Amino acid sequence: MRTIYENYRGFKISKEDSTYNAIYSDRVVFSRWQLSQVLDTVDQYVEITDSSNSSENEFGLPQN
Repeated sequence: MRTIYENYRGFKISKEDSTYNAIYSDRVVFSRWQLSQVLDTVDQYVEITDSSNSSENEFGLPQN
């Protein structure tokens, strides 16, 4: 396994054989054939989770 990015938006991006993996907390979360696809997937995931957290804050839900 070869590391491509040590910290891309909180994920470690690596290449193993012919696939690219996005790893979070030592677990493969996303696996794609092309680097651009795994980076796009991470971007979408981060944007959705950030958006979800922002929506919760707007409604006055408690934060930890």
